Amino acid sequence: MIRYQGQPLPKNPRIALISNDAIGNYAIATSILAMIKAELKPSQLIYFGGMRVAEFQTESKLEDISYPYWGLPDSKQGEIRARHSGQIDLVVNLEISETAQELAASLAGGDCLVSGPCAGLPYPNDLEGKLWQDQEWIAEDIVGKYPFLKSGFIVEIFARLCYLKGDILPYQLPSSKPNREVPDVLIAMSASLPEKLWPLENWKEIMGWLNGRGLSVGLLGAKPTDQSKFWMGAADEQALVDAGLVADLRGVFTLPGVVGAIDAAKAVFTLDNGIMHLAASTSTPTVALFRHGIHRLWCPPFGQITALTAGESSPVSEISVETVKGALSGIV
Repeated sequence: MIRYQGQPLPKNPRIALISNDAIGNYAIATSILAMIKAELKPSQLIYFGGMRVAEFQTESKLEDISYPYWGLPDSKQGEIRARHSGQIDLVVNLEISETAQELAASLAGGDCLVSGPCAGLPYPNDLEGKLWQDQEWIAEDIVGKYPFLKSGFIVEIFARLCYLKGDILPYQLPSSKPNREVPDVLIAMSASLPEKLWPLENWKEIMGWLNGRGLSVGLLGAKPTDQSKFWMGAADEQALVDAGLVADLRGVFTLPGVVGAIDAAKAVFTLDNGIMHLAASTSTPTVALFRHGIHRLWCPPFGQITALTAGESSPVSEISVETVKGALSGIV
């Protein structure tokens, strides 16, 4: 019988965690994986991620078994599901998509507990179940509505929805020494949604200002041939490269190498994207541009992230160059 978590687990349970394979989602998953290991002490911890973060999954020490599930052929996915179905005590699903819910239901065969969206299983009738169904996770009063929360940060929300009681742990991302010299400032200007983007003329002005201060700047991101598959802003990136304002580091490093490069830099300037989450796993001062309200949910409370917004109901594009200069002046 599949039931929702909130009931006792067996000692040293077998646990599976499902997540999206976007970089930010993987970063969030590492916090939850670390908290599960510390609090539930599983005998086996299995992670279902995807091809985009396979370089991280290969190097991670958090999981006993790790699958780049999203991106594998259907036949291979079926083999993996069959191998683990009915063999797991708790399935944790951090994704709302139909395919993730179906995966959760497939893995949860037998006498298994589930946390998160699961095909064919209604949410529990408790505050945690109500929060799973709440469409306003960015609400300013979310802590007041759900007294088990101390913040609106997404890792804490997921942790409490999984009935984890311990301290919120920071990201635990594999890091490796970069294979080349790292510029003073690293930037990331692409994002998954158009409303996250900042105008090209603003980027050019900031790059000129940084160069005028004697600082070298490097552009992080996926290699140009892959950029348009998942992100927006590739044309603006190329414009900065063509203008000679940045060193083109797109696709130069492995993902652990990007973390190492960020750790070696003096500062990072980024949108709300995967690079922001990688920066949060280091001690490098970072200025990040957010949509107002989203910053409460997605800006990590660890690392050294300065979140800038244009204010209520104003888009990222209205964050002024002077505001960004002011934030960067304090760290470079």
